[in-house]
Amino acid sequence: MGASAATAADWEYGVSIYGWFPSLSGDLKYSPPGSGGGIDVDASKIIDALQMTFMGSFEARNGDWSGFTDVIYLKLAGDKSRSVSVPTGATRTLLDADLDMKGWLWTLGGAYRLWRNQASHLDVLVGARLFSLDTDLKLTGGGPRQRDGKLGRSVDLWDALLGVKGRLALNEQWFLPYYLDVGTGGSDLTWQLSAGLGYAFDWGDVTLDYRYLDYDQGGDKLLQGLAFGGPKLGVSFRF
Repeated sequence: MGASAATAADWEYGVSIYGWFPSLSGDLKYSPPGSGGGIDVDASKIIDALQMTFMGSFEARNGDWSGFTDVIYLKLAGDKSRSVSVPTGATRTLLDADLDMKGWLWTLGGAYRLWRNQASHLDVLVGARLFSLDTDLKLTGGGPRQRDGKLGRSVDLWDALLGVKGRLALNEQWFLPYYLDVGTGGSDLTWQLSAGLGYAFDWGDVTLDYRYLDYDQGGDKLLQGLAFGGPKLGVSFRF
């Protein structure tokens, strides 16, 4: 009983709640039924609103070993007039392009504390990330010979990850948090980077940083270099 109590006391936990406010860049490719090619859409020129987000993370640590998970839900939408290339190579000029995107990003992994120096530390991590994305594209207008259309395409990508995470202490309260991962599998390449500034309290931390996430499937797949990047404000609680 004494050994069990000591083992339980070795565990430390952390819960983080944060807001991420990313902008969007990159292209999407759609393949209409019966077409010999695809329709390329610059998503960043259509999407103009982040409609809904949900974000949080959890970590459990015992000594130098830890496990963590991070969940993000994003919903974005936009409606603008754009020129869109069609499979014939012609151009549909000033079409009203209505694009809706919603998806989940779920990261799950484990880490080992490779280096520590007082309040500074460096962890190496391995894990996996799921990117589940649903998109709906509606094209209207373009003259009497053009027909309106609605296209939808979805992906569920699992990628294996390698990376590092940690913090560099400036003094007893202020620190620089950082995170980097690189992965492949369902995508040709995905990578994520965040860095910023944090302040430590007895109960946890408050951080403000910049987070960037990039995906590329290549070929004729949906994601043609899609990326999200923007500021993130978070609060972490330790117990």
